[in-house]
Amino acid sequence: MYRKLESRRAFLAKSILASGGVILSSQLVGLEKNNEWEMSNLDGSKGYHFLHGVGSFDPISSAVIIWTRFTPTEALVGQSIQVRFEVSKNHRFTQLVAEGVAEALPKHDYTVMVDVNHLPSNSKFFYRFSYENAQSVVGETLTLPEPSAAVSELTIAVCSCSNYPTGYFNVYDAIAKSEADVVLHLGDYIYEYGGPESYGDNPVLKRQHDPYNEILTLEEYRKRYRQYRSDESLQLVHQKKPFIVVWDDHEVANDAFKEGAENHQENEGDFEERKTLAIKVHDEYLPIRRASSSTIYRNFEFGTLVNLVMLDTRIVGRDRQIDIKSFYSPEGFNAADFSLALADPSRRLLGETQLNWAAKTITSSSATWQVLGQQVLMGKLFLPAELLVANANAETGKISRAEVLTLQTELTQLKSRLLQGDTSLSAIDLERIKTLVPYNLDAWDGYFAEREMLYDSLRDKKVVVFAGDTHNAWHNELQDVNGMKIGEEFATPSVTSSGLENYLELETENIPSFEESLQILIDNLKYLDASRRGFLLTHFTSTTAKTSYRFVDNIHTQSYEVAEGKSISYSG
Repeated sequence: MYRKLESRRAFLAKSILASGGVILSSQLVGLEKNNEWEMSNLDGSKGYHFLHGVGSFDPISSAVIIWTRFTPTEALVGQSIQVRFEVSKNHRFTQLVAEGVAEALPKHDYTVMVDVNHLPSNSKFFYRFSYENAQSVVGETLTLPEPSAAVSELTIAVCSCSNYPTGYFNVYDAIAKSEADVVLHLGDYIYEYGGPESYGDNPVLKRQHDPYNEILTLEEYRKRYRQYRSDESLQLVHQKKPFIVVWDDHEVANDAFKEGAENHQENEGDFEERKTLAIKVHDEYLPIRRASSSTIYRNFEFGTLVNLVMLDTRIVGRDRQIDIKSFYSPEGFNAADFSLALADPSRRLLGETQLNWAAKTITSSSATWQVLGQQVLMGKLFLPAELLVANANAETGKISRAEVLTLQTELTQLKSRLLQGDTSLSAIDLERIKTLVPYNLDAWDGYFAEREMLYDSLRDKKVVVFAGDTHNAWHNELQDVNGMKIGEEFATPSVTSSGLENYLELETENIPSFEESLQILIDNLKYLDASRRGFLLTHFTSTTAKTSYRFVDNIHTQSYEVAEGKSISYSG
């Protein structure tokens, strides 16, 4: 399916998104369209105090969090601002279900969140904020069905990895116009990088990060979120769809774990302090209904159809990633020690507390589908060790990328012969394609034992796992160590961040053969798109989970088309 980008004003007018906006609120109050809406504030022209739009988060059967940010004039800076909010069953706000006043405070960067509760279940709502004569745009949100309610269908959009300077957020615009009921954002909502030639920087687009340096302080993190939330496409998707979010690493720093991050150096201060302030700002701009101040794992029950279990695979429990380079020496690769480290039963990605919570939440659920929303690839993605060594050598300039691709083609041909039952392969050839190592130790492959522990709770369930992080589209069949099927994994492509096509310097004409090659070399990999930006759309019914990969054709202009990629139906 294809869509042309419309201006935000034109789209709002066409779909009758908003009537005069209004009102603001505090730091933590069946879906029909009506073509007779009042058209007083479609483009937010009265919203000069609400320049970062609106949003809603964490819907449950009786409540939803609504959000905005108050933009103070110079005369109001430093003051506590009383902002009014309204929630209504209709667009004219003649059937109010909640209203009140909340404070926009300097200590929360004037962000305003209201956890609106005592709402009827399975219902559509409209909400708005105001201060004096200033009005926000009107947001749309919903509550979930009761956990015991029979639900016939649900559509979830899944996205991640939006690097502002890399390109326009056309993917967000496409999600806003999609049929999704809710949006799962699996992290890397912002990036911490900065400076010339930093990851993803594209000066031609004039979307350089603000501040331009790597962010370290409270005000720098806030300024970065304000920049992202000023983007019209991002504002539109928040206005149209409720979000359920988790963080990944870049909300703090690249390749974060419990005690540190790859992109945090000693001269950048205390990591715990940086992590704490980064999480504070995340909470200001992306509110989460938390069980405690240190956790973001939680679940959402969409009636008896879907139990959505959101996990934190990044910060709360993650041990430091295995560094495969540390197993190399002048004598070669120490495979024995590497294997021991990989299989270490004490290594944790979730941590014991979260793992026990997840197991209990899953095993006690009688929902038709158990759906995991989490950050990193869960599928077993093992490649020939020879190929990964070649990739490492290409990174240091010892060999060219062309030589790596030649080797990959050779190994793929050997694997194809094996799959076709060719008995003439030599012992050396077999060893080359059967000596496998995980290619991504930041993912679940680097936490082998805990993955098996999680799988124990998923047996005999209909399981779908969503992942982000890699910037590419993947479909993996999940199998345990004994080869028993656990479920299916669908990993979303990125909003803008570049993927394997950039990292491996793939020429456009080589991408299809590269994708096909990996699907041969990796046993449980069913689909890979290694170059396009987009999102997932999964439609659940009692019998089927149908996932469609949707891609935008460019991120370098604001005119784009959406193409539906591969569509996969899974019956569990």
